[in-house]
Amino acid sequence: MKKLLVLFTVAVLSCTLPTANAHSELVSSNPSASSYIEVLPEQIELEFNEELLNLSSGNSVSIMSPNGEDLGMGETSTDGARVTRLLNTTSELGSFEVKYRVASADGHILNGSFTFNLTEAAVVTSENEKTTEAESGSNLLVNSVIGIFAFGVLLLIELARRSRKRRITSAD
Repeated sequence: MKKLLVLFTVAVLSCTLPTANAHSELVSSNPSASSYIEVLPEQIELEFNEELLNLSSGNSVSIMSPNGEDLGMGETSTDGARVTRLLNTTSELGSFEVKYRVASADGHILNGSFTFNLTEAAVVTSENEKTTEAESGSNLLVNSVIGIFAFGVLLLIELARRSRKRRITSAD
C-alpha cells in the first residue's frame, strides 16, 4: 500500500511540476499566426513568455507584403516581453509574413516568422480594435494535470476505503 502511494505521489508530482524553458518563445501576436483578417492593424504586436533585452537595433520585426515590400514603419519598440512595430497601409490582399529577431533576457537570439492573411482592402483601425486570438494549447496541459490529479484523489479514496474495509473484516 505504501509503495503504491509513493509511486502515485511521484507520478503526480512529475506531471505537475513546471519544466524549465531555456529560451524565449512567442506566446501571442496581433494579428495572430495563420489568421484571416479583413483590416490591417496600426501595428504588429508580439508577446513572448519572458522579458526581452531592450537593444537599440537588436530586436527587429519585419512585415512583408505579398509582393515582398516591408510594411514596417519606424523602429521596433520593446517593452518587457512585448515587441511592437507600426505598419504602413496597403491595398494588397493575400498572405503577409511577419519575421522577428529578438534577444531574450538570458542573451539568446530568437529568430522566427509566421503568416497571416488579409482578405479585404486594408484600412488602418483604431488602437482599441484588435483581432481576437485563438485560445492557446496550454489549457490542454492544465486540464490534463487536473484530470490526473482528480483520478489520483479518487484512487487514494478507494484504496483507503478498501484498507478500512479489510481492517473491519479482519477484526470480526
